[in-house]
Amino acid sequence: MRLEELTTPQDWANVYRALFGLPHVHVTTPGFVVLSLVDTIAALNTPESLGALIFDELSVRGVPGPVLVRENPPRRTFLAVFDGYPQPECVEQLERGSVDIGPHRSNVILPTGFGRHTVEGRWWARPPQRDESLPLLSEVLSAAKAVL
Repeated sequence: MRLEELTTPQDWANVYRALFGLPHVHVTTPGFVVLSLVDTIAALNTPESLGALIFDELSVRGVPGPVLVRENPPRRTFLAVFDGYPQPECVEQLERGSVDIGPHRSNVILPTGFGRHTVEGRWWARPPQRDESLPLLSEVLSAAKAVL
């Protein structure tokens, strides 16, 4: 199926799983496509302006990974492979910058479109790439600390 032909949330969930390799993607009862933060999947949430700086830093390091933008409130979500919790000092530094790690067992709502205007109010600043693994959470945290 071509991306232009995707019409249902289930179509999008299948593509996120099969084409982009995101595990644990499913459709909720209200019809949202979500990525569950379980096993080795993590998410780092940032204010929009800080997220843009973190994305630039990750790009320079060669590990940009997929990044979601939420319109209201304006935030960015970096998807990553969970490789351990940061030290308490790091968490404090992140919290001062309004940065948080998505709680284990929570969900990230994924957009059902690749444009800026989606039903979910979310869009990809950088969509997942075929045959590209997610960056490690520690790599995303290191980039975040570098720009804070």
